Amino acid sequence: MTVAALHMASTAPLLAVCRPFSPVEPCNLPGRTAGLAVGPSSNTGQKYPTTDPSLSAPLIDWCTLVFDTEKSAKLFKRMSAAEIVAYVFGTSGAIVAGPLVERLWNFKYERSATLIDATSTVCGRIGLAESGEVCISLTGQGCGHVPRWHHVHTIARDLGAHLTRLDIAVDDFEGEFFDVDHFRNLYHQGAFTMNGRPPSARFISDEGTNNGCSLYIGQKGHKELNVYEKGKQLGDKESDYTRCELRLYAKRLDLPLDALINPGRYFAGAYPALEELIFGELDRLQVKARMVNPSAKAMVAFISTQAGTALYSLWKVAVRKRGYSTPFPCWSAT
Repeated sequence: MTVAALHMASTAPLLAVCRPFSPVEPCNLPGRTAGLAVGPSSNTGQKYPTTDPSLSAPLIDWCTLVFDTEKSAKLFKRMSAAEIVAYVFGTSGAIVAGPLVERLWNFKYERSATLIDATSTVCGRIGLAESGEVCISLTGQGCGHVPRWHHVHTIARDLGAHLTRLDIAVDDFEGEFFDVDHFRNLYHQGAFTMNGRPPSARFISDEGTNNGCSLYIGQKGHKELNVYEKGKQLGDKESDYTRCELRLYAKRLDLPLDALINPGRYFAGAYPALEELIFGELDRLQVKARMVNPSAKAMVAFISTQAGTALYSLWKVAVRKRGYSTPFPCWSAT
């Protein structure tokens, strides 16, 4: 039975299905039914259009690479930490490295440095072992600076590197194709069961505050799916923006370098429920632009409710110092 059939087969209310997780109402979606079924939209096998503007293509949102070959040790011995990162990820000067500190990182790297971008945001870490082994870990912020993952794949393969962690994300900006409750429903219908056993799962409710709910399926350190209301967590309480993020670890999985250039293949193969999930066409730059909206709305709301009076007072002081007769007309003290 396909995931779509499983989804359509259930006629029980979503609240009843989700009781093992939480007694609260379905995650801040009053009067809304479960998300759209995953997979073909008709018996012809025709799937949802992949050019839907609300759905992103699979994005690499965390990457940890380990270089432990003689070839990589000889090459990196002549480079600074920042040069190593730029060589591997092709980031040029977009990511810089802080000073190397004598502090054990990941239990084996005697020296390490924090990686920072032009916005002074931490975007990863690099560790160096006395043996010459190098580990580079980029967060989602850091991955956003990688121009071409094919370049990373080529360098990693040439130097005999191996992946130890890879996060792959798919964003639904309008909540049109999936949401948290949709995946909760699928979990209870057995759509994540593999080898006869369902994975562990936990649901974190925001208890009606509209700060965003999260669902975790699987096991951290092995294979874990995190579906969460990213728009709300960015501060827009009315946003339907949902992220489906798969976290893969090499501790008990074979994590090939091919996942760097074909992330959708490994995303879809992680759980049965993801096999027929349709990916969109937004690239990472477009995703960044779409993410700005909920963040900007949250900032405006904060200024208007928390900082409006203070900013207005500062504005009046500035007006007096410059000799203007009246404040800017569109501002008010309310």
